Amino acid sequence: MGSREWGEALYTLLPTPHFQLMCHWTTTAVFLLILLATACTPTQPALPTAAVAAILPTATATLPPATAEPLPATSTPISTATISPTVAPTATPPGCTTPGRVEMGSYPSTLAGESSYRIYLPPCYGENGRFYPTLYLLPGNIHSDAIWDTLGMDEAAEAAIRRGDLTPLLIVMADGGHLLNYTSGGPGSYESLILDDLIPFVEATYCAWGEPAGRAIGGLSRGGYWALEIAFRHPTHFASVGGHSAALLDTYAGPDLNPEYTGLSQNLGDLRIYFDIGEDDWSITPIRQLHEAMDAAHIPHTWVLNPGGHDDAYWSAHVADYLRWYAALWSFDEKAYPFCDQ
Repeated sequence: MGSREWGEALYTLLPTPHFQLMCHWTTTAVFLLILLATACTPTQPALPTAAVAAILPTATATLPPATAEPLPATSTPISTATISPTVAPTATPPGCTTPGRVEMGSYPSTLAGESSYRIYLPPCYGENGRFYPTLYLLPGNIHSDAIWDTLGMDEAAEAAIRRGDLTPLLIVMADGGHLLNYTSGGPGSYESLILDDLIPFVEATYCAWGEPAGRAIGGLSRGGYWALEIAFRHPTHFASVGGHSAALLDTYAGPDLNPEYTGLSQNLGDLRIYFDIGEDDWSITPIRQLHEAMDAAHIPHTWVLNPGGHDDAYWSAHVADYLRWYAALWSFDEKAYPFCDQ
């Protein structure tokens, strides 16, 4: 095709004014349709991949099962005592004005005839009609039933009860005599005097709680030997035993009776045990050996080594400590004790 023919063909394609107007409106309509379609199509803003993963669950995500295991029916609820403030117990009943007192007397014995004793009765003794826990204290070999009174045991108890630091209790102070000094243990000895004569007399005469849980026994020097000898041979008779400067000499008894040996050979069960002694005490070696042997045998006990010797000054300095330890097992609530019909 020559230039002429090309020119004629191109000329025939040029739109007329009417055709140009039609094309203009057609183009405008198409543009508007495209713009409208674009505006109606939803789009999401571009987010980083990590952010999407953090806030959008995947199609495979699952919820925890609705049948999660419940708490067992026997679960122990939280005690309110652990979250509520507690009030310190008051040992002396409100309105109690009657002071405590010490009574002196004697009791019959098939072994020793009449034996003397002293007993501390707490403030308002007997007014609540209940039994009292009872502490039996034994003297040393040169002492009488007066020694614990002399050391201030009753005054310490009275003051602590009045302050509300000590539960009201009875304190029986036994005499010694020849049985304490010249027998070693077992039937017919000072052991029999305490178990068969003194304790039954006290429990028949006073509102002394006659259950093992309500009895404790302790002693100083030779009396400490006896307290341990009696309790170790009869651990189900007492809740607690204390040996205060206990003299466990081999000259007092052989292995079958001496607490240095019976404390290891007997089944002591739940008996609470307390040893204390002064660093300068002449009798320290045997009781320290017993303490170390009990430690090695994993027998629970309390061991206290204090400054001091084997004398009244040492014991009087610690009577309040002894009281706190013995009474720690006993409730301040008088309703915890049975009624007394004495």
